[in-house]
Amino acid sequence: SSNFGNGANDGSWGILNAFDDDPNTQWSSNGDGNDAFFTVALEQASQINAISFWTRTMSNDTSQIFSFTVTTETGEVYGPFELPDPEQSYEFEVDFIAETIRFDVLDSNGGNTGAIEIAVFGEALE
Repeated sequence: SSNFGNGANDGSWGILNAFDDDPNTQWSSNGDGNDAFFTVALEQASQINAISFWTRTMSNDTSQIFSFTVTTETGEVYGPFELPDPEQSYEFEVDFIAETIRFDVLDSNGGNTGAIEIAVFGEALE
C-alpha cells in the first residue's frame, strides 16, 4: 500500500509508526481506503497466537478500518477480524505459523485508512 504523502516507512505517517508502541503516532495510507495493505516480514518462521489492531480515525469520519484479514506467505487467509470502534486496540486469538504476514483492509469508511498500533504475538520456531 502506501504511506500518506508517499512518505518513507519510518516517516511521520509511515507504517513503522503502527509498530512503535506509541499511541501518539500513527500509520496513514495515502488515500487507499479499502485497498490499503501492508506486509510484515518476521525474522524467522513463528507460531502466531494473537494479533492486536487499533484503527485510526479522522474528525471528518474517514480513515477508520472496520475489518481486515491476514494472509501468510503460503496463501492461508485468516479473518475477517472486526474492529468495532477506534477507541482502543482489539486483540484476536489466532493459531498459525508464518514468516510473512500481509494485512489487508476489507472494509473502511475510506480515505487515509491506517492504524495507531498493531502487534503480532507468538514465538519463533527453531
